Amino acid sequence: MIDSATEAHPSFLDRYRAGALNAFYGRPAGDLAAGLNRPPVDDPAGLAEALRVQARARGDRPAQLAAIDRLREPGARAIVTGQQAGLLLGPMYTLSKAITAVRLAQRLDAPRRPVVPVFWVASQDHDSAEIDHAWLMDAGEEWQRLSLPFPPDLPSGRTAWQPGWTESLVQGLDALGVAGAGADAARTLVREACASADSVADVFARMLSRLLGDDGLVVLDPVRPEMARRFAPVLGAELRDPRASTASIRRAGEALRAEGIKPQLGRGEDATNLFVQQEGGPRQSLRFDGRRFHPDGHPEVRWTAADLEARLADDPAAITPAAGLRPIVQDAALPTAAVVVGPGELRYFAQLRGVYQHHEVAMPTVWPRAEATVLTPPVVRLLDRHGLTAQRFMSDPDEALRARLLTLHGHHQRFASAHARLEEEMATMLHDVEAIDPTLHGPVRRGRGVLDHTVTRLRNKTADALSRRDRVTTRQFARLRTHLLPQDQPQERVASPFSFFAWFGVAPMMARLRGLEPEGAQGVTVDPHDPPPDG
Repeated sequence: MIDSATEAHPSFLDRYRAGALNAFYGRPAGDLAAGLNRPPVDDPAGLAEALRVQARARGDRPAQLAAIDRLREPGARAIVTGQQAGLLLGPMYTLSKAITAVRLAQRLDAPRRPVVPVFWVASQDHDSAEIDHAWLMDAGEEWQRLSLPFPPDLPSGRTAWQPGWTESLVQGLDALGVAGAGADAARTLVREACASADSVADVFARMLSRLLGDDGLVVLDPVRPEMARRFAPVLGAELRDPRASTASIRRAGEALRAEGIKPQLGRGEDATNLFVQQEGGPRQSLRFDGRRFHPDGHPEVRWTAADLEARLADDPAAITPAAGLRPIVQDAALPTAAVVVGPGELRYFAQLRGVYQHHEVAMPTVWPRAEATVLTPPVVRLLDRHGLTAQRFMSDPDEALRARLLTLHGHHQRFASAHARLEEEMATMLHDVEAIDPTLHGPVRRGRGVLDHTVTRLRNKTADALSRRDRVTTRQFARLRTHLLPQDQPQERVASPFSFFAWFGVAPMMARLRGLEPEGAQGVTVDPHDPPPDG
């Protein structure tokens, strides 16, 4: 499960929320009641027992074990989310997803219809370059990249955690130069999570359980055999008819293109929605030529569907789903009422309705996650000083600086007045020329565009000149950019939660994050001198 950092069409989310894309999804946008009415899964007691095996092995909290027991009830439903097993939990949006699922489950939970939050650790994923590092802010307010040498192309759930890696993480936190109780708590969390972990994904799962276990978040590792064998019915059906789902994804992609939307998923003629791992080797995509399967790049290796089903019986995690099938595997195994997703996932779910139908699995309601930006004391002071919100600054930091410089130095109103006069004069001119000759409408509008561009260009050049003179304001906006847009991306897509844990403490930071609402963009204000929201 990937919370994509690139979204070519930012309006896609707005179109989804407005219901304009409902035809591509199994449930109308925001319709949680429809998701809650989905059919129950087969064998809920077996599902609960498989989850309990994992929870006991991790030493999960009593609240998590109680939540698992509630899933035994036939009427139980789940709010499911997930993410790759990133180092030090990956970017902040990992916690945004998890907390969205927790808060949404709390909102919907009822005595006769339990609703449980579940986090699917994407331990089958093999893209080590995406998860082998974390970005942390040091005492000098510079972003530092902490990384470990994860082997390439191995699923994170099958990448053994090396003893020396724990101390590498602790030393990396030490190198930030951030002292105090917060840094101590961050190091303790690392050591506790790594102490008994056997894989990269297991470290991630243990961290998540320690942070949100008391909130009843059920953590699921799909690579573990007790869960992996429950996916065999969907995987077997896919092996017996591998082209149906890929054809469905292509058709949905064509329908999206007809709406002017670039599809997120592409599938070639010989592609499948499956991966295979052979004897501890790399995870490879499966290809299908119409008669036989072969691993990508090795056409000389030939397997029948029966060969692969036998392999699946021997090793239930040897064959795993690609992005075009993974949600269907998940929602066949879990009583998913809603799935919490990021912007990239929202786009690829738009191509999966037919795959759900092919496998006769109920598609859940797709719920966009909350977006959280941590606002530290210096950020709050600077935003207040310049009359900005974090969202306003992040939407266009260059324009925010230009507008502020022009205002501070008395030029903003002059350019605003020039634009207003231009609008007024052009409106009058358009009215006059249309009365004389309607064919002159186009030339006047084009002329207006040239004049408007000239005024805007002059305004921006004036602001740029002011930025070279007003170094104080320029440095303050650069500081805002460092905190809110590291690497020119939203903070939540880069910063590890451990950056804020080290600065402000694990418990105080989590107390504030738990206050997130389960939808929309929100700021999380944190100050080490204030008590946490819950007192």
